[in-house]
Amino acid sequence: MIKTINHVIALLLQRRTSQENAQRPSLVVNAKTILNEAPPEIKIALEGSSDWDYDILELERITEKRPLVYLGMKIFERFRMGHYLNASADILCNWLKLIEANYRQSNSYHNSTHAGDVLHASACFLDCDRVKSLLDPLDIMASLIAAIVHDVDHPGVTSAFLCNSHNPLALLYNDSAVLESHHAALAFKLTTSNDRVNIFKGLESDEYRSIRSSIIDMVLATEMTKHFSYLSKFVDCLNASKNTAIADDGTELKVIESSSENRMLAKRILIKCADISNPARNWILSKEWALRILDEYMCQYDEEDKEGLPLTMHMFNREKCNVPQSQRSFYDYFVKDLFKAWHSFAHIPHVMKNIEENYDHWRNVEQKGIKYFRELNELRNSKDMP
Repeated sequence: MIKTINHVIALLLQRRTSQENAQRPSLVVNAKTILNEAPPEIKIALEGSSDWDYDILELERITEKRPLVYLGMKIFERFRMGHYLNASADILCNWLKLIEANYRQSNSYHNSTHAGDVLHASACFLDCDRVKSLLDPLDIMASLIAAIVHDVDHPGVTSAFLCNSHNPLALLYNDSAVLESHHAALAFKLTTSNDRVNIFKGLESDEYRSIRSSIIDMVLATEMTKHFSYLSKFVDCLNASKNTAIADDGTELKVIESSSENRMLAKRILIKCADISNPARNWILSKEWALRILDEYMCQYDEEDKEGLPLTMHMFNREKCNVPQSQRSFYDYFVKDLFKAWHSFAHIPHVMKNIEENYDHWRNVEQKGIKYFRELNELRNSKDMP
């Protein structure tokens, strides 16, 4: 009996390699059981969910703004999440429902559809051969979980607004990375609140510490005030590499040495690209996401103006903001260099093509004399929209 128990314990402690993880006892009920119970229209909407141009907005419509649990279970199945976390399908599903319930569906942008979109982008990046070769299973699990929780309970305003309005969260986190700290802390508070939702319960203590550290680090990396610092470190990592590889299309790619520090740098850039991946989607999806985030920003401007707070969103006055110009500025300032660096490692040519095409689309919109949010909003679902 003692020998049998010791054997089981030994199996539970094994990790990292696929051979080791294959020996771990699994509590997983096939995730297809839950997915098979979904209505036919949801099953159809989940088709093609591994493709970069997947339409999550259609899934949002069919699920009445609750797409995260279905897409989450689909992606969890694809990445064998239950196996590596040693968690049952019921626990995974319960957890997804809990996290989704704590996203504010009243937000036009920062809601569970955005979480699902970031999860989808992260999964696509994790499917890249070069990314898979660098990261280990716990890195991959951490990346998927961080994507799901990275904006949980987002209030629809920025950290600067919370600080200027003396919000309790700003007081709690000393005006530093207020939202990101809240998202990470709440995610773990919710997850560990009950065994029926605790996706980490089946992990060994060292595994839990490792994955918790990674998730927190990745969520904090989404803070845009540190964008250039994170990007600079990743570029330095790429430039330090002495080895290159040639992709099938002839693109020269950087080879990153597998170390804990380099893996963390890669995970930070992965979630940063996923978080602002809207400019890299196809034009139909990209312009809708742009209008959604603009709506939030403009509502914040209105609130700041009404309450006499500092106008941190001064460029988003809905009567004056040149939307196509602001979008191209965002591409120039944040998007292009970030994705260029990621592409030089992960090789994402289709994504890069979308970015260039969308940049040109916004230029064409402005050339047609369509500049303001009101005009774009009126043409939102019209065939006249460029």
